[in-house]
Amino acid sequence: MNTVSSALSKQRPIVTRLSRSDVLWLCGTMFVYACMRFVRLEHFPIFFFCDEAIETNRAADLLRHGLHDDAGVFLPPYFRNVYAWNLSLSVYIHAVATFLFGKSVFINRATSAAVTLLAGIAVALTLRIVFAIRFWWAAPLVLSTLPAWFLHSRTSFETTMMVSFYACFFFTYLLYRCVDSRWAIAAIVFGGATFYSYVNGQGVMLVSAVLLLVSDLGYHVRTFRGHRRLFVAALGTLCLTAFQYVRFRLLHPEAVAEHLRGMDSIWMRDVPLGEKLTTFTGNYFGGLNPAYWFLPNNGLDLERHTIKGWGNFPLLFLPLLLAGIVICARQWRSPAHRTVVVGVLAAPFSASLVAIHNYRVLSMVIPATILICLGLESASVWLGRCRWPRTALTTICTVVLLGMNAALAHAAFVDGPTWYRDYGLYGMQYGASQVFSTIRGDLEKAPDTKFIVSPDWANNPNAFAPFFLENEQIGRVEFLSPAGYLTRKRDWQRDAVFVLPADQYATIRSSGKFEMQTPLHVLPYPDGRDGFFFVRMRYVPDIEAIFTRERTARARLVDDTAMVNGHAVRISHSITDEGTVADLFDNDRETLLRGLDANPMVLDLTFTDPLLLHSIALNIYRVDLGLTVKTWPDGDSEPKTFASEYRNLPNDAHVDVAMPGAPVLARRLRLELLDLSGTEITKIHIRTLQLR
Repeated sequence: MNTVSSALSKQRPIVTRLSRSDVLWLCGTMFVYACMRFVRLEHFPIFFFCDEAIETNRAADLLRHGLHDDAGVFLPPYFRNVYAWNLSLSVYIHAVATFLFGKSVFINRATSAAVTLLAGIAVALTLRIVFAIRFWWAAPLVLSTLPAWFLHSRTSFETTMMVSFYACFFFTYLLYRCVDSRWAIAAIVFGGATFYSYVNGQGVMLVSAVLLLVSDLGYHVRTFRGHRRLFVAALGTLCLTAFQYVRFRLLHPEAVAEHLRGMDSIWMRDVPLGEKLTTFTGNYFGGLNPAYWFLPNNGLDLERHTIKGWGNFPLLFLPLLLAGIVICARQWRSPAHRTVVVGVLAAPFSASLVAIHNYRVLSMVIPATILICLGLESASVWLGRCRWPRTALTTICTVVLLGMNAALAHAAFVDGPTWYRDYGLYGMQYGASQVFSTIRGDLEKAPDTKFIVSPDWANNPNAFAPFFLENEQIGRVEFLSPAGYLTRKRDWQRDAVFVLPADQYATIRSSGKFEMQTPLHVLPYPDGRDGFFFVRMRYVPDIEAIFTRERTARARLVDDTAMVNGHAVRISHSITDEGTVADLFDNDRETLLRGLDANPMVLDLTFTDPLLLHSIALNIYRVDLGLTVKTWPDGDSEPKTFASEYRNLPNDAHVDVAMPGAPVLARRLRLELLDLSGTEITKIHIRTLQLR
């Protein structure tokens, strides 16, 4: 097998100009790669996600405000993606595209897809110039057939830009390390681009930089000691690259902790250090597990982030990747092969702080493509020794890779729309383009029409209005869950049009609370079922009496029992629509008890034997919480009452309540949980309750 020559293990100039044949091969394979990115780009993936829309929305805001953010910060280092400060360089790239071409799904996705061309070129040139293998041209075709990369590189999720710049960092670092030390400047620039493209890129670059610093320390010292000007230039470039992040931390010192809390990272929970390390380690090695990458639908990834029936990588490539790993292990003294291992080790780091999902560990596709191509080269050498002609091997490899690309495209474009039949919030979140294009068309015909859109079928659908609609149209759209008008009377413009997913339309029709007109539009799901209804409606005449009866029913408590601290306890509680009271005391954050409508939600516990109570601990889903605790000591007729408020809690918050005057002897304990948003109707989620 051709390996990195010993001459390349030390800095020396080489001819990097590609031959005409090389250029033709690169152009041909990149043409296939580009077709796999741009063909039917608006139609697959079938969803258009809020995170994609937000990229362009932030870019448009930046242009509209003269390169300032909403707070007036000039050239802001980071932008909020709803709750977290995790958008940066990608917004600036989208700003260029938005300025030149405007807003559309195609332009949004094509901007990101165009950046991913860098990944295919960088990996191919890495194998051609640094590793000098014969099958270097296969790299774009291999990368193109990785299902996890195929799907995500057709979206504008910022993770794909991060991976593309990481591929460029990989290439330029190896040029610095193996070809010409002057490439250090480019490596720092692309490392910075990786860092700023996606928040997970910060961890990827941190681990990569540390491991490369340590593994190549002698080379770095010799190089910069002998080239002072290069050292000064590299140091200056590094400082300029770091400037925006330092500025960001000064502007928003709480942002990192806030982001980790919002993602429910184990590192932000009040649990022992050993549990944190165990969870992190389990996540990390899960991200390195070949079964995660090569077996289909392993359960860790959301359906909308997978190609049905395929793993994140094709199973056919597993032997080649394993062969590549063996090659790198044998060539450990080669800096190029060590760098590939560094890329593998860096990929799962950031995701391990929260949980492994393929879009969080997507940088794995870069070292994996290199390993697969190294394995392919090794296989070709072995077959060559068996007297297989090189032309035949090249032809077979080309046909197989082109066939895999064609099969993947056919599966996605033909079968993809009906792989998964859940098109709602917990499934594909289909419908943004279809719903808002229809709204826009109706507003162009009747600009005074009001639309009331259910937000319950997608994450943050508010991002779609500024993406698809003109500024003067946005104010004609309101987002309101049917729960807001099914449980209490609300007023709306008489000719308002409600936009409802099929299941909510059926619920409203069967509720007996509305007089409904014939739908104006019925938008189908990809499988042909009715998806979204555009309908006008009004309350029935006796709606006030109906709501009065329901309020009375909601106020009553239901009786139940559960084991609490090893004892059976009688519990009266507000009506719920998910979970049981037993789920409160199982110490499992994945289960919960959810109130149906009551605000406050009441839990009233009566103990057979008095309980000596020091504190109460709750895990509760995001809410500004008002908590009232009442205890009836043994023999007392009047309760002792304690009330407190907890605002700006993260998505899944842990609340500890120390009992005043603890310990308190209680035969009866009553908790009243109030959503401080002032909404009469709410669904309060309690994951765990501990009485200590």
